[in-house]
Amino acid sequence: MRSEPPEGRDALRAKIIGLGEASLHKNYYPELQSRLAELERFRALLDQTYDAIFLIRAKTGKLADVNAAVRAYLGHSKKELLATSFADLISPQQKAGFVEFIRKKSDLQSESRQTCTASLISREGTEIPMEITVRSVTFGGEQYLVAIARDIADRVRTERELRIKETALESSTNGILIADLSGAVIYANRSFASMFGYGEDGAVTERNLEAFFADPTVGETITGHLLDDHAIMQETIGLRNNGSPFHIQVSGSVVQNDAGQPLCIMLIVMDITGRILTDQMKRETYAQLGKNIEQFAILGDHIRNPLQVIVGYAEMIDDPLAEKILEQSRRIDEIITELDRGWVESANVRQFLRKHGDGTEPSVQAFLHSWK
Repeated sequence: MRSEPPEGRDALRAKIIGLGEASLHKNYYPELQSRLAELERFRALLDQTYDAIFLIRAKTGKLADVNAAVRAYLGHSKKELLATSFADLISPQQKAGFVEFIRKKSDLQSESRQTCTASLISREGTEIPMEITVRSVTFGGEQYLVAIARDIADRVRTERELRIKETALESSTNGILIADLSGAVIYANRSFASMFGYGEDGAVTERNLEAFFADPTVGETITGHLLDDHAIMQETIGLRNNGSPFHIQVSGSVVQNDAGQPLCIMLIVMDITGRILTDQMKRETYAQLGKNIEQFAILGDHIRNPLQVIVGYAEMIDDPLAEKILEQSRRIDEIITELDRGWVESANVRQFLRKHGDGTEPSVQAFLHSWK
């Protein structure tokens, strides 16, 4: 001011431009430098994270800022990204749903966090599945959205593999059961539930293994054996929900973690009732076949006995017809001999019996051996 003495004006001027002991520059510059250094550290921290961070203008949807992870994931420069709408980075198939999600988020005018899943498109056109958390914030009177995107490609791949494995378990025609180390069932597929007469898969869970065997101690024995040897295969009698027994084959193992520690028990169960009945029928058939062969041999002897008597009498008769009787008697004997040879030496019968020798009754085998 003109009314002020010259020395006062010089002091004020020195204070403004940073000269003098009480200058504004000397009062605020150190604090400004400190704030700038803090912002630089924060920016460096954000750039070190693997999460992609987007600052989005709520009104336009344009990007206001991004961290280094965004550029690494998408392959765009920062200049290109700041000229882009965030929605344009979303997969075309998911864009409409994500825009609606952002619109609702902007209308909330709150700082609550919401999460969705969407794929970002890189410069090369690769889709990167992301879990995106969005939060509404306000800076200097302007509303922004902060979107933090986390790469979930590994998780998506793992979930897909788990779904494939679960589908394979569910579609298996064999019964599959998983129990904890105490024998309590924690999972059973549809085939197991159907095989044992349970209407729903859930009706099997929380039961113990002993509930599925006619002999309750079998479940405990199987559990103990698996924990000792880690594998088992045996045939036993299963017990349906209605109490009816049936033949089953059980194979199982212990599921272990990477450290080799047991996690749970998995059993694969097959209904072998049909096979057991077939084997039983084979044994009965072989036994009956042996009896039939033996019976034919006995019948041959029974026919030969009276035939010998006829031959003896015919030889004592002095009559031209006696030779006819002897001739026919020899033919009968040859037929009986051929029958014996046909039943015992027939290649088809012997080959059939050899092929199913495990199911042939001992008496049949001994009988055939005696005729060799």
